[in-house]
Amino acid sequence: MTVESVNALLDESIAVFTADNSLANLAGNHLEVDLSGVTEADSSAIALIFEWLRRAYSRKATLVFTNLPADLTSLATLYGVIELIPQHSH
Repeated sequence: MTVESVNALLDESIAVFTADNSLANLAGNHLEVDLSGVTEADSSAIALIFEWLRRAYSRKATLVFTNLPADLTSLATLYGVIELIPQHSH
């Protein structure tokens, strides 16, 4: 999740939140995003996470993240936003 890939990831994920998708009726749903496959992360990854959170919130859904990679956790801690990223550990 770097500046090179974040736009494509956002485009792919928009379908989950759009009104013309069967998943768009997310009210009351709990969504979990597993980030274990993320091998690189920069500040654009944090921006994408908050965009996903905004979209889930606007649909009254709960979104949590699992397996945050160390570099993403370090950046979020440095920026003072780690507490704002809902996490679930397995």
